[in-house]
Amino acid sequence: MKPISGTVLVVAALLTSPALAGAATGAVPLDVALGRYLLVTGLCWVLLTMAAEWLWSEPQPAVGAEPPPAAAPPDATATEPDPERPRPR
Repeated sequence: MKPISGTVLVVAALLTSPALAGAATGAVPLDVALGRYLLVTGLCWVLLTMAAEWLWSEPQPAVGAEPPPAAAPPDATATEPDPERPRPR
């Protein structure tokens, strides 16, 4: 995930909305609100990147693991019933 993506910026804005609203009304100094926003943006980027990696990444094969055996070709006689075998009733 890119550090300056829409998701990261929106989540950071939501988490710091009280400080940003306080800066808009003058209750919080602008440098404090922007500092909080930048700090939370970095934290959101790290956490969202980790979550995306853990939740949506493909599992890696184990080191030294053998590949799964190849599927056997279908046997032509496997679909025909065995005349020697009695049928279940």
